Amino acid sequence: IQIETNAAEIMQRFHQLPGAVQSGVLKGLKRSLIDLEGQIKRRSGVNFNRGASGLAGRIASYAKPASPFGVDAAIGFRKTKAFPYELAQEFGAKASPGKAMAIPISSEAKALSYAGRGPRDFPGGLTLIKGSKNAVLIKDTKLVGGKMSGGEVQYVLVKSIPARLYFRRNVIAAIPEISRDIVEAEKESWRNL
Repeated sequence: IQIETNAAEIMQRFHQLPGAVQSGVLKGLKRSLIDLEGQIKRRSGVNFNRGASGLAGRIASYAKPASPFGVDAAIGFRKTKAFPYELAQEFGAKASPGKAMAIPISSEAKALSYAGRGPRDFPGGLTLIKGSKNAVLIKDTKLVGGKMSGGEVQYVLVKSIPARLYFRRNVIAAIPEISRDIVEAEKESWRNL
């Protein structure tokens, strides 16, 4: 992302600043990026209540000195072994014709997904149950009186995922705020010298 002019000037002369001012600028930038992480979580259409295995646990940011460029800073999602779920949430996704995408629901399915494996690798196998809205894959079902009984839902099968993360839009909207935070952090650091 391209920050505003005043902040860009500070970043260009970052290595010429006294150490205490450099430290203050980095702290201001880190605070701004952490705040942006929270804004992304609040402003998206995605449920972030999934802990470390979901998007909320993978969003990350950092800011550190980088020679000769001044500062290296980024915000994004940590890499996973499987299909990048955050891309499906940002841009939307559709299953191939006649196919479906399996969305992990249980903690066991999420752990398997985080390890880069899917429903076909599920220990003990799964049973497909077709519902009125979505089909589900269930573990430990039994046939009782001609009907399937018991079991825990592991995956929900869907034909598409709507675009709803709005990560890029939120980052672009935060550029003025990030720029202001850099400028204010530099001013405050000079005052505290």
